[in-house]
Amino acid sequence: MQVQHFPIDRSYTEKHGWLALAPGDRFSDYPLRVGLTPAFVADRDIVALDLPLVRTLVEAGAPCGAVRTAGHGPCPIYAPISGLVTIHNAAAIARPELVAEDPFHAGWLFAVLPTPGSTMNGLLTAAP
Repeated sequence: MQVQHFPIDRSYTEKHGWLALAPGDRFSDYPLRVGLTPAFVADRDIVALDLPLVRTLVEAGAPCGAVRTAGHGPCPIYAPISGLVTIHNAAAIARPELVAEDPFHAGWLFAVLPTPGSTMNGLLTAAP
């Protein structure tokens, strides 16, 4: 799979994660979807996802889960922001290959409701 661009409606981490922006850029009002970039999933045969439990807090920059691949050890997933995990992507759990097939849409991992005081400092934006 080859992706030509990075969507501009997301912020990105240096560890190949992304965070979808809320409608109207209202950062803390909505749970925000979290996923992995094509660079992270390239050439990996993803067989399982270990995601943070729903209703648990994740901390920005800290490992919060893992991607399990055939023939390799687990690859950590890092939280892009601090917040409360609100939901998992059931489709990606049932079919982990979605994360590689469609990393920016159907292959999202989980959603996080930012905690008060959580910021997007340190996140990157895509050039239009």
